[in-house]
Amino acid sequence: MRNGKEVSPAERDALIAEARGEQESPKLPSKTRMAKNFVKAVVRHVGDGMKKVDLKTYQHRLDVCNPCHMRLKNRCTHEDCGCFIDKKAWWASEECPLGKWFGV
Repeated sequence: MRNGKEVSPAERDALIAEARGEQESPKLPSKTRMAKNFVKAVVRHVGDGMKKVDLKTYQHRLDVCNPCHMRLKNRCTHEDCGCFIDKKAWWASEECPLGKWFGV
C-alpha cells in the first residue's frame, strides 16, 4: 500500500528498483520499428472496418495500461508497439503486446 492505496505489481517493482537505485527509464522502439508497428495496426484497423470499442472497454484498457512498467508518459515502450496508448485503446482490432487486453 502507498498512501492508503493498493499498489500494482508493476508499481511495486518500480518502487523497489527506485529505492535500490536501479531505476532505468523505459525507452521507445526505434522510429523505424514504431513506423512498421503503426502501419500494421492501421492495416488491422482498416481491415476491421475501423471499429472502435465502447467507452467501458476503452476505460478498462486505460486502467490496465496506466500502471504498466512499459508505459512512458502516454506511450507503450514494448518493441512491438510504441503506440500512443490513448489512441490505440480505442481501436477494436488492437491488443496489448503483453496480453493484458485483447482485440474485440
